[in-house]
Amino acid sequence: MNIVKSIVCCVFILTMFGIMPAVARKAPKALTNETPKAAESDPAKPVLAVETNQPAQAKAPEGDSVKASPDTVLVKIDGQTITQADLDNEINQIRKMMEGRGGSPQQFETMLKSIKPQILEGLIVRKLIATECGREKIVVAPEETAKEIEIFQANLPKKITLDDFLKQNGITRDVFERDVNEQIKIEKLLKVSAPTDEEIKAYYDENKATQFEMPETVTARHILIAFDSADDATKKDAKKKKAEGLRQKLDKGDDFVKLAEENSDCPSKAKGGNLGEFPRGNMVPAFEQVAFSLKTNEISGVVETEFGYHIIQTLGHNPPRTLPFDEVKGRIAFRLKGRKVQEKLGVLVEKLKGTAKIEYTKEGEALKPMALPESGFPIMPAGKKDAGKEKPSKEPPDKKDESK
Repeated sequence: MNIVKSIVCCVFILTMFGIMPAVARKAPKALTNETPKAAESDPAKPVLAVETNQPAQAKAPEGDSVKASPDTVLVKIDGQTITQADLDNEINQIRKMMEGRGGSPQQFETMLKSIKPQILEGLIVRKLIATECGREKIVVAPEETAKEIEIFQANLPKKITLDDFLKQNGITRDVFERDVNEQIKIEKLLKVSAPTDEEIKAYYDENKATQFEMPETVTARHILIAFDSADDATKKDAKKKKAEGLRQKLDKGDDFVKLAEENSDCPSKAKGGNLGEFPRGNMVPAFEQVAFSLKTNEISGVVETEFGYHIIQTLGHNPPRTLPFDEVKGRIAFRLKGRKVQEKLGVLVEKLKGTAKIEYTKEGEALKPMALPESGFPIMPAGKKDAGKEKPSKEPPDKKDESK
């Protein structure tokens, strides 16, 4: 799955190259009408999500429901270990990040079993690189990390602070700074230089039409009184009356922000219901239609969607525009540097794997990715070649993952 390559190894790298250009336009999960996708495929995809010849499927674990203790060793790497606690910590970070980007806990749990091998693989790669950096005596001074963070913050979309960004994406400051430090070490290890002004301008000119054209957007806020499929008609009617009562309070001059903070069932209540700026296609149709049809500062009546009853206020309309070069050149520089890092890192990781002694324990073996032969198909275990003839599967073949 492409989503795996985008999230499972290095939180900072994902945020730097994948989320950052779109963070201001991401809709909250309460209103999205699609399954959240990972960061779009990009020349500067996460540098620790190194592509290998291994698929995204794990061996079917036996007794997967039995939770290993935190100190259980899963993998040994030249005397170092990766424990269940290490894996759990990484999973929790990824879970927070996905939920911050609009994914539901249920969606994450559904995909967790299949992405665990990639998460563990990411931890192995991180250990290998850390060891190599230590061998090469590569260090990063605090001022280098601070400077990189300052550059990153300067290239966030307008009106988005670093704290906003971290909160929206479920990343703690400690994790962010750790990953910035790791990124700088990797660049030093690989001797990657910053792209030139000519390279940045050439990328902008070549991709202006596809990456830097902004569609029409609106900035809006809302109050949501949620209902669910289990609510009967009486409950839904009571919730609708509550929404109508709040709308009447707005007519009398009550503060929208305060009412949202006190009554809304959407996570945006923490910001007075503010959803930020978003284009068409990010919200469910009924919500979007109203948000784009309202005049600036106009407040809607009660709007029903599959999520509940909304009161919407459009704060501004933004016409289509081309992002100017000066506004995006910093982001382009990140992408181009990331591409250089990715190209060199893949080679280095394969070399490190070839020389390191990597041992999966009995508990970790269940999470070891299956190796593919030259044909690209898994090898059938001995004695099982004819099993499928006796009991043909009734399950349809897996569909190709189209997530990005």
